[in-house]
Amino acid sequence: MGIVHYEVAYRTVKKQIIGDIERPTTQTRTNPIHNSTSISNEFSDIVVSKEQESKQSIPVMPSSTLEGVRDSVSTRKTSAASEFSNVDVSKGQESKNGFSDIVVPREQENKQSIPVMLSYASKDVSISFSPNSTSFANGFSDIVVPGEQESKQSIPVMPSYASEDISYFVSMHDSDTKFLTDMERNASREGETAAFVPFKSYWPTYDSMNKAQKAWYFYWRSQIRHGNYVDTDVSYIFVLIYELLSGIGWQDPQEGYQKLMQLWAAYRKKSPSLDHYLTVWTFDFTQQYNLEYRLSDVDADHRLAPSVMTDILIARHAEDVPLKLHFSLIDALSDYSPINSKFYKNGNQDLMHGAIPRVIALADAALRKNKQKGVLDTYGPPSVKKQKYYAFTSAVCPQANKKIDVTVKDYSTYPKLRAYISELVRYSENALRELRGYHGRLRGVTIDEETAKLVGNFLKKEYGQQAPQENEPSKEPKVILDVEKIKKLRVQSDAVRTALEVKETTIPEKKELLTDIQEVTAIYTAISPSARSLLDRLEKSSWECSAAQGDEPLIAEINRLAERYLSCALLVAEASKIIAEDDYRDELAYIYQNQPATSSEENGSKLFDSSVLTPEMKKFVDALVPVQQKALYVLITNENPQSDLETIAEEALTMPQLLLDDINALALQIIGEIIVDTADQKPQILDEYIDLLKQSVA
Repeated sequence: MGIVHYEVAYRTVKKQIIGDIERPTTQTRTNPIHNSTSISNEFSDIVVSKEQESKQSIPVMPSSTLEGVRDSVSTRKTSAASEFSNVDVSKGQESKNGFSDIVVPREQENKQSIPVMLSYASKDVSISFSPNSTSFANGFSDIVVPGEQESKQSIPVMPSYASEDISYFVSMHDSDTKFLTDMERNASREGETAAFVPFKSYWPTYDSMNKAQKAWYFYWRSQIRHGNYVDTDVSYIFVLIYELLSGIGWQDPQEGYQKLMQLWAAYRKKSPSLDHYLTVWTFDFTQQYNLEYRLSDVDADHRLAPSVMTDILIARHAEDVPLKLHFSLIDALSDYSPINSKFYKNGNQDLMHGAIPRVIALADAALRKNKQKGVLDTYGPPSVKKQKYYAFTSAVCPQANKKIDVTVKDYSTYPKLRAYISELVRYSENALRELRGYHGRLRGVTIDEETAKLVGNFLKKEYGQQAPQENEPSKEPKVILDVEKIKKLRVQSDAVRTALEVKETTIPEKKELLTDIQEVTAIYTAISPSARSLLDRLEKSSWECSAAQGDEPLIAEINRLAERYLSCALLVAEASKIIAEDDYRDELAYIYQNQPATSSEENGSKLFDSSVLTPEMKKFVDALVPVQQKALYVLITNENPQSDLETIAEEALTMPQLLLDDINALALQIIGEIIVDTADQKPQILDEYIDLLKQSVA
């Protein structure tokens, strides 16, 4: 059925969602950001090129805070019925608390406004209110993010009043509307002591709970509100998250944001699925209420995906000199994920967090000296692109799944930029591996000689002296041996050993490097027999073999799955050879010693006849990993797919929600739209795609 859009008057929707209760609206003020804005990172002077040229500043050992600038927010509690609108950008228009349709204009064009919350902004940013502008509280508005410095401009924000005849779009199902009404009714409810009752639901609401579960939920929520984070099931946690996203349980947006972050921090280790959702939902929340979003507030090990959100965050650094990207943004820009590398996981997180952003800044400074353009301008997209963004995807709140048109450069998916960042990161990691005496190197790294020399010398200078001091010579104490005493001790030792001697049991050597065995096994069982035969050749030749005609598509097939499961390539081509990455040879060897069951059905290629699909849809279906293809197949062929989705998700050690959200994220990248409507209790393929996909079912 898809997401149903209702166009209704503001007061009608407000009454439908929260009742006819008048509440004060939010007023948000952002202080101007001046050139003197302080940043937590320190800088050291490094000469990039010619002696007569001025020095460039490179960040020294950055702290985790690389995102954001200071701004003050003065608010009163905001209505849970907040919605979104699109407002034309023109000089003098102003708006209030808008999630932006963010526009990054082309270079050399006249700009009309500049972004709210620009990190490291080079010009003042001001927000004011215009009595001549009309909109409604806490909506989404158009914001222009410029590509270069300009004079202070005003930004359209939403004023604190709404006209009676203004209409807007709201995406809402009946069950969700009832849930929002119930939220208001139970906002101040105090729970009495109750026993824990397990609770598991795809998209949990109050109606998903029985009486005992509701009793536990409100008792648990009362404990949370008093700072006591009692252990509970993740479905209960999501209900509380939905409340906070809907304006329940806080007096001003900053308090709401802090409660979301505290809840996340308290339960993320036991419930890692929270990372997937709250990374994005907290971003959406800050955009809706004009709060500061700092990547340093998010755990550094959680990987950001290429997305419109990532593009927006990168665009905020377009004017940095040199470029100062947070480690998570660099990871999102790279086809090779340093977060997933064995070197990173082996106790080198702090080293990588410090070194990699500094290398990017160094390369940016060098490019500016040689080409007068930095990394983003040299390798990034030349112009902005209109993209679709879905706010609060899969949440249950008034703004859930709201589609917004965002005009911004598509940095995170631009091939040339991704290739450059990937090789720079891989080369830097290899240099750090060498400095730390770490075995194994990343294969197939290609980088120009000048950049390699610059980066290598920099890392050696900055990090070469920080290796463990184990090998430093030390004065050895003078030892005098008593030969007679040694002989007596030896005789006594032999006697004791003989008395205690038992038959030895051979203990197999424990493999300590099989950290990615599950992922590599998934790749091995999913690839075609032809691709598996290529791995057979590699196994027989110690993981390096000569390339043959027809190997290229097989390498591409294996690496496509490796990118999904490992966030990096498994095989590389060097000259006329095919080489397996050093980091995964232990896993491959283990698989060949303990052969897993394989089946042609595991590949999933027979589930769909791609010949009947449009080129864009074929690219999407082919890009799905087998478990995602199975899930899509179930959605197409099964009227009630929930049970099968749960089985598929359990086999893949994930959750149905995460599985469907990953499918939608891929659809957004390739076809520009989500493909699965997850707003209802029963997920469905959107109407515009279901007929074509049904035709393709083999």
